[in-house]
Amino acid sequence: MTGKTVLVTGSTDGIGRQTAVELAALGADVLVHGRDARRGAATLAAVRAASAGGSATLHLADLSTIAGVRDLGARVRGERARLDVLVNNAGVFSPDPRVTGDGLELTFAVNVLAPFVLSHELLPLLRAAAPSRIVNLSSASHWTGQMHWADLQFAGGYDALAVYGQSKLAVTLLTFELARRLTGSGVTVVCLDPGDVDTKMLRAGWPGLPGRRLLRGWPRDHASAGEPRPRFAGAPLAHPRGAGGRGVTGPAAGISGAMRQFAMHRGRTP
Repeated sequence: MTGKTVLVTGSTDGIGRQTAVELAALGADVLVHGRDARRGAATLAAVRAASAGGSATLHLADLSTIAGVRDLGARVRGERARLDVLVNNAGVFSPDPRVTGDGLELTFAVNVLAPFVLSHELLPLLRAAAPSRIVNLSSASHWTGQMHWADLQFAGGYDALAVYGQSKLAVTLLTFELARRLTGSGVTVVCLDPGDVDTKMLRAGWPGLPGRRLLRGWPRDHASAGEPRPRFAGAPLAHPRGAGGRGVTGPAAGISGAMRQFAMHRGRTP
């Protein structure tokens, strides 16, 4: 990854933090993103300590609002001429209904709209770096998710697991559609299930589900002395062939019809 520039959203905690640290260890220039300045500074220090020669910078932004997402995109465009990889990792699980400053349900805003808008904001940099890649963090919850087209915000009744499942199905559908629209551009779009990793989100939504502990840089209270280093249990959900190529492989390939439906409801094109 030497010479490559990577932006990892939501990278001051959990999977995003570990991703940023490991990419730095591979030599990448890492753009760390978070909302909290204190945690951001701690993560930046960890990324720099792990770095194999690349740079590391911190970008604070609230991705729960469209203005916050666009602001992050504008700042990255102002600082960088190219972006090799965008990792849309930031996500939330909200046990209770919460409304953003835009009047949208929080999970939908952060898990769906934020990666959609940020990918579009940074497309010029990704095209300039082609072959480049957009990586969207989905979840196995997309299997149980359903698109509630008539009530995407769950105003008629909030169910935290249903809301989360819908958001991960939606971002998987977005991946398919964006990959199709970027065919031949040199920008590959993929999504993945990171597996059951022991994070605050997993403990909040699925407290009975054992999660794999993270690796380097994970707080001491989440690791036992002498415990062997675990490995990520990630699995690809969608993988367009080639750089923005045709077709997909993996279990999510069967949802192409729903993807088209999502595109119709979405309306806007890149």
